[in-house]
Amino acid sequence: PSFDKQFVRDWLESISWNKKPPAPDVPEAIAQKTADKYREALILLTR
Repeated sequence: PSFDKQFVRDWLESISWNKKPPAPDVPEAIAQKTADKYREALILLTR
């Protein structure tokens, strides 16, 4: 599985963020997907 943040980068590109502060608010679905990926990595590393 991939544990990089490319899906976050893809989302930022899809909303045409100009890469200047402040960053846009991250939707709950994107935040949850991030948390799920880190949780999965933690489980794999601590088995």
